[in-house]
Amino acid sequence: MATILDRLLGRKPEVRASQPTIPTRQPSIVTPNTALSLTSVYRAIQIIGTPISKMTINTYRFATGVELKVENPVLVNNPSLDQNRKDFLFQTVLDLALHGNAYWYKQYSSNGQVNNLTILPAASVMPSYPKTIDGAIDYSTIVYDYLGKSYTKREIEHLRIFSQSGQLLGLSPIASCHKDISAALDLRDYALNWFTAAGVPTGVLKTNQMLNKAEADEVTNNWHNKQQNRQVAVLANGFDYQQIALSPRDALFTEVQDQQTQAIARLFGIPPRLLITSVPGSSDTYTNLQDENQVFFRHTLMAYTDAITDALSNCLPRGNRVEFDFEHLFKADVAARYNYYQTAIAAGILTAEEVRTKEGLDV
Repeated sequence: MATILDRLLGRKPEVRASQPTIPTRQPSIVTPNTALSLTSVYRAIQIIGTPISKMTINTYRFATGVELKVENPVLVNNPSLDQNRKDFLFQTVLDLALHGNAYWYKQYSSNGQVNNLTILPAASVMPSYPKTIDGAIDYSTIVYDYLGKSYTKREIEHLRIFSQSGQLLGLSPIASCHKDISAALDLRDYALNWFTAAGVPTGVLKTNQMLNKAEADEVTNNWHNKQQNRQVAVLANGFDYQQIALSPRDALFTEVQDQQTQAIARLFGIPPRLLITSVPGSSDTYTNLQDENQVFFRHTLMAYTDAITDALSNCLPRGNRVEFDFEHLFKADVAARYNYYQTAIAAGILTAEEVRTKEGLDV
């Protein structure tokens, strides 16, 4: 646009090339599936689900004022007729970790006992309070809508790892901390598109000569044609080629990625070292690793196993309950265990036969 001075002096207004508009990028939409596409999230859930799916489950019965360990019912050893116990437990953990909720559809035998459990996709089930005839909300019961059909609490066992007062749905780590997941997704995508879609050239042809646009375009096209066919490049007329390259640290954005991996480890309660990263200043001594494992077992795995054991106990006859056996996870090294056994036998706490049983040895 010409100014008043330009018009008085008869000068032509300066014409500048229009600047390209840089589009604003929307943050990644976080869903259970997009979150699972992150290697750190995938690995974190696998680390939680694998030991739980392989752990022993024991059954206890309360009778005559005493709780005794009894033989597992068929439902405990094989909860579902459609899949093995390992897959059943792992898929339950997966739904709890990604959705904060898991749902078991209960089928009953002729004697009124639960004899089969089927995992319903957590994303397709919606719990709600029904309405009475006069339109009031009935808070005394819950219905579960699944694929257009409503089920009662007798038919659905609802598991949650993070429940809130007044809320039917459990809160998942993904939904609660979606901004952390979104940031990790954005960084991953940005790193993948750095050279292909970020407008960063692979190199620069430099010369001290003055070139007009046509000459510059001709040099560029000739260079691209030769490089496309992998021909020998001959640089003349004072041209010099300078490659644009990033160091591995810069190209992989390792520092930021490590920070986000640590954030996801913190979110899921996973020791960072299990996600192939570390916390600055930490020390990986044997004692520290043992303590770290104990914290992981008690404060992460038990959040999932408690939800599963409560739900599975609800499916058994009254007076029965189940419990995961953490003993093999808590086992120390051989020398420490044997020293403990020696002390326990000397104090009369354990017998030699009980020790052999714990170690899986023939009595």
